[in-house]
Amino acid sequence: MTRKPGVFIGQRKDRMGARLLMILTCIRLAEDFNTDYRVNWFPQGADAPELDQPEELFTSDWMDAHFLNQAEFDALEKNALPIWAFQNDLSPERLVAHLASGRSVLVEEGFEVLAFPWEDIEAIRPRYRDFIRSVGFVDEILQIMNRADDALSGQGVSAYHIRRGDILNGLPWKHSTWPAKIEPEEFYEAHLEKSKGQTSIMFSDQPELIIRFKKRYPKLMQMSDIADLSGLTRAQRDFLELYTMSRADQVIAPYISAFSMAAARISGHQRKVFRDVLTEEELQAANDRVIERVARGPSEFLNPSEAAHIYAKAAQYLSANDRCEEAYDSAKPILDAGADNAFMPLLQSLNCFYLDKWQESETLAKEGLQNPHLWPEDYAVMCALRGAILGVQGKRWAATRHFAKAFWAKPLRPDVVVLGSRMLYRSHLAHRLLPPVDWSLQRVVRQRRFPPFNNLYLVQHKVVSWRPCNFDFVLLDWAELALDQRARRLFDQRKRLETLNAALDELPDVPTDDPRLFGAKVILQKHLGEISGAQAIDKTRQIVAEVPESTLYQKRLAELCEAEGDIRAAHRTMTEALDCDPESPFLLFAMGRLLERTGQTGKGEKLILQAADHDEVTVAIQGMAGQIHMRRGNKNKARPYLEKARDLYPPYQRFTNQLNRLAGNK
Repeated sequence: MTRKPGVFIGQRKDRMGARLLMILTCIRLAEDFNTDYRVNWFPQGADAPELDQPEELFTSDWMDAHFLNQAEFDALEKNALPIWAFQNDLSPERLVAHLASGRSVLVEEGFEVLAFPWEDIEAIRPRYRDFIRSVGFVDEILQIMNRADDALSGQGVSAYHIRRGDILNGLPWKHSTWPAKIEPEEFYEAHLEKSKGQTSIMFSDQPELIIRFKKRYPKLMQMSDIADLSGLTRAQRDFLELYTMSRADQVIAPYISAFSMAAARISGHQRKVFRDVLTEEELQAANDRVIERVARGPSEFLNPSEAAHIYAKAAQYLSANDRCEEAYDSAKPILDAGADNAFMPLLQSLNCFYLDKWQESETLAKEGLQNPHLWPEDYAVMCALRGAILGVQGKRWAATRHFAKAFWAKPLRPDVVVLGSRMLYRSHLAHRLLPPVDWSLQRVVRQRRFPPFNNLYLVQHKVVSWRPCNFDFVLLDWAELALDQRARRLFDQRKRLETLNAALDELPDVPTDDPRLFGAKVILQKHLGEISGAQAIDKTRQIVAEVPESTLYQKRLAELCEAEGDIRAAHRTMTEALDCDPESPFLLFAMGRLLERTGQTGKGEKLILQAADHDEVTVAIQGMAGQIHMRRGNKNKARPYLEKARDLYPPYQRFTNQLNRLAGNK
């Protein structure tokens, strides 16, 4: 009896574009590996209610042939492997054997054309354009698809996608900037002018913008020129717009737009951004027109929120070119017009910071931090900015409190790193509020500058003239205090360890046998596998003997001993560190965590609670103390610690949720 081969199973939990690409990828794989495909359209945890009625799109015959119910999916998944399990193979043999054995492959890739190392992606990409016709769409959909093909295919058409919609008007999206999703109208105008005489079509989730463009460019097409979609469901409209966009010869869109990215993939072409289709001179001219429009005021935009989002792009260019006064002046009318976007006070506070308007900058930052809509990343930047302002005013203790809140929440956020570097370089930090760190060495452990306008609000050269610090040097010893999961995973990310190691190698005036440098290198070498745990212990013991008063080196030695299973030595060494500074919340916390990890939970929890009582600014310590009391059933004792953790960093929802649970269990 011949065994039935395995199939490719596609599933995605998100929306239209990703699901379509998943199906097309399955069609391609099934064709190339001589098998079939199935679709799990209703995976557990799916978040796309508009797609809950697939019969709006697909024929019953096609769904009967290709859709899986939950029982069928569960049966196939038992022996399935994910597609990525084969993506490092250099030949197809293992995948072919897997399918031949009757086992299936789960395909969840949704935004890229998938190709294995032995395949030519450029030969695969153009095939996607025809795969879409293998899907069984209902007649109502097929008729409009045919019209789109007749109108656009092979006509040299440019399709433009303008992203606005919920970013302008929806919660919580309007309250943070989206520089990779929003492009100003001036960029689209520049390309339309450049390609006059060629057919173009525009798509947008903000219909008013298309109307505005149609007035200036009457020959510009829109979806309604091909078919009236007003009577269709959202799923049908979304698909037909996406399909129509895919029939263009080029799709021009913002850097990040799932919708246009999917259309480009389906088209068989790479999506283009404005850097691909405009020269540097054309981009600069477009930027100049953006700045001019922003200066004319919010009446030039759809609403104050759009003015705020476009202003966010213009302000960085102005500041980068030392036109900070213009950036400051242009923000005022937008704020006065009622733009309530939570990022606007942050941008204006930055303008004041550049202009040495310290009091106004602090007032804006202080008020901005009260906005409940401020995103967690933006809250961290605002905290760091307020810390930098207070540092300038000589208020080191208050400055450090704000920096600590920002750092422990988002230690990898570029704005936090740059502002924190400035504070460290200018001696604006009170080290007593921070854990034991070789701060004199940290001042010279640097990293490359962040790319301009890349995930940054501030303009670096206006904040620090030197390269920013590499604060992974702090996380080398205290990553557990960070709320950000990526920051906590330092030892799982070899590239970060290698980058930090290279930064230590570049220090110009620090001898290699300096205990500060030598000690840090030992820890890195151990985690990079360059020396053994026993060698790391021997070297660190030498450092502790040379600098016996350093609690940091003692902590490092204790943790190395713990990792090698010498628990007695670990306890003894950490106790010696704590004896040097018995009220340090950080050493109390480190000792408590060591005791917990080595089986002395009660003693460990007692020290963590003591750490929280001595600590002023560390959310992780306060939160852990609250959780200890929660586990013990001491709700009234848990509440003050959880409230302090919440108040230190309100956007971090964990402690708010725990307080709500406490309130609900009264």
